[in-house]
Amino acid sequence: MTRVKYIAILLLVGGMVWAQEGVKFGLRVEPLIGFFSLDSAGKTVRNLSGSGAFNFRGGLMLSFGFSDNASLLLGAGIGSYSAKVEYKPGYGIIGKTPSGADTTISLGATGLTSAVTPSYGITTLNVPVWLKLRTNPLGSTPIRAKALLGGLLDVKVGSVTKSDKVIVSPDFIDQDKTRGGSYVMPFLAQASAGAGVDIELEGIGTIDFAITYNHGLINFFNKDFKFDYADANGVKITDIKPHKDLKGRLSNLGFNLMFWF
Repeated sequence: MTRVKYIAILLLVGGMVWAQEGVKFGLRVEPLIGFFSLDSAGKTVRNLSGSGAFNFRGGLMLSFGFSDNASLLLGAGIGSYSAKVEYKPGYGIIGKTPSGADTTISLGATGLTSAVTPSYGITTLNVPVWLKLRTNPLGSTPIRAKALLGGLLDVKVGSVTKSDKVIVSPDFIDQDKTRGGSYVMPFLAQASAGAGVDIELEGIGTIDFAITYNHGLINFFNKDFKFDYADANGVKITDIKPHKDLKGRLSNLGFNLMFWF
């Protein structure tokens, strides 16, 4: 984490030193359409499926201009994301018996009779870093075409699950809405690219709109999350890691609106 802080400081200082067109302050809002994919050991997951949901992020922005056509954008704000996972009775998770041997528990054997779709929601500190390239004004209009390229880092500040019923035990998926956090990674990252337009309003500021695709780079699930469970015969199964070989990639399509003063 210290290395990440140093990189962020270098980017900020470097942008301020090399900026030639001045520093601009802005606000950002970005509704998102989420995409959530699942795989296990590089293979399509059976008895399990994922889906994204409508999300949102926004906050404050700084623009460090290298020229009239290129600038570095840095921001800080709040991100809100959610993803759904449909668990089916045939899905199996691995734990250890009292003797230390691996054993697989099917969700059906723990009492799951039909598919259940809990949602995982997280709130984050969202930090975008983009290189913005734009054209000269198109003809006699105040409109410029532009492109964004960079990425986003999200540091988790809170998370919840919401489910219609318990799955295996309350230590895994509890009923209703449960605050937790150890099942999701402490931070996420996305590579980001997009295109759009700038509209300069003389004497007011600049409206900056882009459609971006943001591809998830880090596993959504914490593979070290574990819990214990006693089966119907009272045999205790320990060190159950439902996410050990499971990878969830949270990506999204963003509708990015920024206003520069």
